[in-house]
Amino acid sequence: MKQMISDAIGFEKKFRLKEDQKFEQYKVMLPKLREHDLMIKISAISISTLDTQIRQTIKGPKKPYVLGFGGVGIITRMGSSNPRLNVGDRVLFVNKVGKYGSYSNFQIVDGRSVVKLPTDFPMDEAAAFSYSFFLAFEVVFKQLGLDPKPKKNSGTLLILNTSDGLGASIIQLAKWAGLNVVATINKNNSEIWIKNMGADLVLSQSNHLARELKNAGFSSVDYVINLDTEKEKSFEHLADFEATADILLLHFINKKKKMIASDYRNFYCEDFLEESFASEAGIDYSRKIMELLIYLWEKKQLKSILTAQLNGFSAKNFYGAHKLIENNPNFRHLVLIN
Repeated sequence: MKQMISDAIGFEKKFRLKEDQKFEQYKVMLPKLREHDLMIKISAISISTLDTQIRQTIKGPKKPYVLGFGGVGIITRMGSSNPRLNVGDRVLFVNKVGKYGSYSNFQIVDGRSVVKLPTDFPMDEAAAFSYSFFLAFEVVFKQLGLDPKPKKNSGTLLILNTSDGLGASIIQLAKWAGLNVVATINKNNSEIWIKNMGADLVLSQSNHLARELKNAGFSSVDYVINLDTEKEKSFEHLADFEATADILLLHFINKKKKMIASDYRNFYCEDFLEESFASEAGIDYSRKIMELLIYLWEKKQLKSILTAQLNGFSAKNFYGAHKLIENNPNFRHLVLIN
């Protein structure tokens, strides 16, 4: 089958927004369709802190770099027949890090990881969840070892630095699984939004958390997830819980850093996305999680995590999206509509 060229938004080398460098538009030759592949016309994608951090650190031979790790689109071509899918289907997908990301009009994805999107699931809402829900499921049920069934778990989860779509997805999955959830925010975050996601208690990140929890009636914490490992200050509260809680440090990207304590569990989002699509088992796993996402939405057990939306795939809009995420703590997760 003939290869296709797609317009994509990318960059040649890592950069910070304050530098005199921006996203640019490129013509990208897409890979040839293999047996299980689909060509998808991108309709909407999710952008979060993961995107902004990779933009500042990525390196290697895959240039231009085209970010984007999932979203919603329409199947336009198929490498082979698929009993679940057809050309014209609107689908939800997650993909790995690499040269052929979702900041593009078209993308090649493995059809075994794709799920058909019900007509009543809004495109922007589904795109917002995509890889945030995928990562949240892995964190809550695989990394913390909880049972992925409704109300089958007990205990209290403390989430530090809760602000973006990943944090909102973790809250909702933890509550669905039966946990009590306490979330901390800094002074610039929206307490109302975090409570709406389902948190039982929202505390200021600057408070003495152990004391505040005790005053609120939480005698113990069983699990702790730190969602901001970029700042040394974010580790100050961990010592108060390390004797009794299972502590997970979440890193968006994998870069060398001083380990705070070897007893803490570490999870790297970038590595996990890459590894998930390196095997048939990982591909099957990703599809099952997307199927759960759709099931929970249809059962009205999920609330929207969409915080902002921009329209139009352009270098200007992608730059603006990254700037909004980096500079406004209440818009660290948004959707771009193509």
